[in-house]
Amino acid sequence: MRVTFDTNALNDVISPETSQRGANGTANGTKVRAAIEAGRVQGFFCETLVTLEGIRRRDRSDVLGSTRLHSEITSTDRNTIAINISVLQDRKPLDPEFTNKIQAAKALGLRALRSPARMGWIRINDEDGTFFAPDGSTTELLDRMDKVNEMATTIAVRGLGQAIGVALGLQFLARDGISQPTLWFQGLRRAKSNGERQKVVRAVAEWADGDSVAAHYGYGIDLFCSEDFGKNASTASILDDDNRAWLTNTFGVQFATMAQLADLVTV
Repeated sequence: MRVTFDTNALNDVISPETSQRGANGTANGTKVRAAIEAGRVQGFFCETLVTLEGIRRRDRSDVLGSTRLHSEITSTDRNTIAINISVLQDRKPLDPEFTNKIQAAKALGLRALRSPARMGWIRINDEDGTFFAPDGSTTELLDRMDKVNEMATTIAVRGLGQAIGVALGLQFLARDGISQPTLWFQGLRRAKSNGERQKVVRAVAEWADGDSVAAHYGYGIDLFCSEDFGKNASTASILDDDNRAWLTNTFGVQFATMAQLADLVTV
């Protein structure tokens, strides 16, 4: 059984003592972790765990608002010009506790799913090949990522996932009278009050959830394990009851709580 874990569910697997207990008194996270260690469950998480949720909540407005494009033009001869465009952000190093969480997940054999590819966004460089799930052949990778990107677009058209953050950034830019072409990211650093900064925090969480679902679908994973039902979102959420039903009925995405997954792996 292949399972995608969202952040809260992943925490239960890494630190099962914090997980809720089943009818027999055993923590659900302990049961699922044992199934992973026995090879009966293959676990995954989305790379947004690092690229989005790895940004401390209090820093999210400033870090994402610092996103900018950098270009370099070089010429090797009179007939050749090369333009290299990269994305820069003012990021701090990952919190040590967060780094330890990633290392613990990797030590259990969990691997990351690639999130949707977007212009103006950063990617993780998996130098030693131990972070991402194996890509298989080039054709398999391209087919998989086509599905990831298509689902992300479908979620955005529904006004969910990253679309909530985009709308918020554009809203702040318009409010402050910014008319020249500007990356929507840069509007997020214009959050002025604590309330507006909390909106950015929630928008980033929704973005991470939307991309996690898109990656899960594109990779064809069996179950999406999550305790998140969008209760903390101030708007509709990709993980609320209505949108879970839409994902299941339209795309066959199957959800499970940690308790439900624990029951499945102990049958």
